[in-house]
Formats: sequence, structure tokens, C-alpha cells
Amino acid sequence: MQPPKFAEFVSCLMTAISSCALYGESHPLIREFSSRALTLLPDLCENDALSIVMIGGSLIVNDEPCVEKGVQVTGFMTRMKKKRIDRIVFRAGLDEEELRRFFSTVASRDALSSSPHIAVGTIEVKLGREGLEAGTLLDEGAGRVKEAIAGVSRFRPLDMTGLEDAVVSFLSALRRESKMLRIISPVKTHNEYTYIHATNVSVLTIFQAETLGMKGEELHDIGLAGLLHDIGKMFVATEVLDKPGGLDPAEWNELKQHPLEGAVYLSRLADVPPLASIVAFEHHMKFDGSGYPDTRKIGRTQHLVSQMVAISDVFDALRTERPYRKALDVRVIAGMLREGAQRREFNPVLVDSFLSSLAAIACVM
Repeated sequence: MQPPKFAEFVSCLMTAISSCALYGESHPLIREFSSRALTLLPDLCENDALSIVMIGGSLIVNDEPCVEKGVQVTGFMTRMKKKRIDRIVFRAGLDEEELRRFFSTVASRDALSSSPHIAVGTIEVKLGREGLEAGTLLDEGAGRVKEAIAGVSRFRPLDMTGLEDAVVSFLSALRRESKMLRIISPVKTHNEYTYIHATNVSVLTIFQAETLGMKGEELHDIGLAGLLHDIGKMFVATEVLDKPGGLDPAEWNELKQHPLEGAVYLSRLADVPPLASIVAFEHHMKFDGSGYPDTRKIGRTQHLVSQMVAISDVFDALRTERPYRKALDVRVIAGMLREGAQRREFNPVLVDSFLSSLAAIACVM
């Protein structure tokens, strides 16, 4: 039987975590919601423990499927996925100080580890996924991306659970395969381009971020931002996106609106990290401030992650055959990126880091 008041318990956790991120561990709100959560915990425990397991998009509470849904429960699952944790056990004897430390760690970018009365971990081995090859993990992730964005419209929100799972698959794939270009997917048909390109940009950007020393939750948000960078193209007419020749001025103006449209759409979704909106808006800006949208009058500087996504976007687009041109060799693309860096279209430091990292794993000579 479903434990009573589970959604209320999760609501206390999420409110305390959010407050911790905003105000710090010692704020009175954290104490208030920690106390409330501890009051609810005994009624939720079975054999002196509350077990929460996340499998894909499902939540298992004390070995029973969770029947209570809502924004807070979904948000809790998202937080745990970002921490790469899919099993938590709260045990009897938990006190307020230990719970507040848990909140503080979840709210930070630090790795989440077990404490005396809170056990955290992964069930990857139990699910038999440890032996999966990188290519299989990437294909699974790409499939989730395809399902998540299929039929998305201005009035239909994204399936963020599917996208969250996809990013976890990408991170796992990169851990298993050092020669990164072996695993990013080729586009086999015209209809695959949207979701395969989104997948590849996400993987390439995570790869860049890891070479720069970024870790944990930050990598997860970067992966999502890469996946969603072109979401604004769903507001562009198909005949404009797929036109084999050059665009006329009206068509070009419509296409140039997709960064703004994407940023606005993502900003309205509560469970999308703000970074994704920023990257959607900026991925066609140039390092020198040119490009579009034109923000030079207000002196906007392109975000570091937007700079990485811009490199990944161009790299993957050029290595993919399109109706209007053939795919380019990786060495040719590398030369074009270097030339773009010299013109300050791309961040020269990031281009050098990206290409050097590819060369180090024998992807580019």
C-alpha cells in the first residue's frame, strides 16, 4: 500500500532544498521544513526505513509504484537524476542536522554521498546495464530524445523525464568510450536530423565541458542545454527548414527568430534549467558579439556554455550530409573552426581545447 503523505514529505524536501540554494543551510525555512519532514517520516517508514527508487520515469516507494504525482515529486526525481542518484533510503534515527546537511549537498554542485541515516546509490548494476556498450547507451538516449520531442508544440510541454534520462545515457556512454566520434550518431535519413543532431550536440558539448574540468550537476544541465538548443525551430515552417536552396529575405528572417522563440518557450517550463533558455537564445551569436539575435547595442556577452554549444552545433552540422551539400571531412571542419576562431566567431581557447582533445583521442590528426 502506498505510504500516506508521501507527496507532502517530498514537498517539504524540495522546499527545503530550494530554500537552501537561495538562503543557505542555516535559514529558518530550512529548519521549519526539516522539522516537518521528520514529523512525517515515521508514518512513511516500513521496517524503520523509507526507500525511494527511481527507474526511468517511474518512482518506487517502499517497493510499491508511486501513485502520488505532482510538480514536487517530478522535481525531486529531476534533482536526483542530476546527482546521478536513483536510490535513497531515509532511516529511523535521522535528525535535523543530518537532514539539513543532505539538503545543502543536494542544493550544491557537490557529489551526494551516504550519511549514517541517509543511504544513496545507484541501481545500475542490478538493472544489468553496467555491461552495455557506449553505442547502445547512446542509441537508447537518442530514442528517448525522439520520443520526448515528437509532436511538441507551443501548447504542449516537453517530456523532461525522457530528456533527463537521455542525458544520463550520454554521460554513461562517454564514460565507456574514449574515441568519442565513434559513438555520436550519423544521420541516416532526412527525418532523423532533428533529434540526432540534438543528441550529437549534447554529447559533443558534454565532451567539451568534461575536458574543461566540469562535473556533476553542471554537466547534466549542460547536456540538457545542448539537447534543447534548437527547440525554437519547431516554430519555423517546415518548407523553410527543408528548403534545398537559398532562403529569400522573408524566409531568412523567419529562421532567425528561432533562438528567441526557443528561449521564450523554455523559460515558461518550470522544470527546465535556466541555462537551457540562455543557450537556446545565444547559440547563433558569435564570440565577438555578432551573429543573431543582434545584442551588440546592449553589450551582451555570450555565455561560456553557449560558446561551447555553438562549436558543437557547427561541427556536427558540417559533418552531416544535408539536401544542399555533402558531409565534410573532420579535418576540413577542424580547419574551418580554427579559421572561425581567428575571426573571433568562436572562442579561440574553446576551439583549441576541443580540437586538441579530439586529437588526443585520435579523432582528428
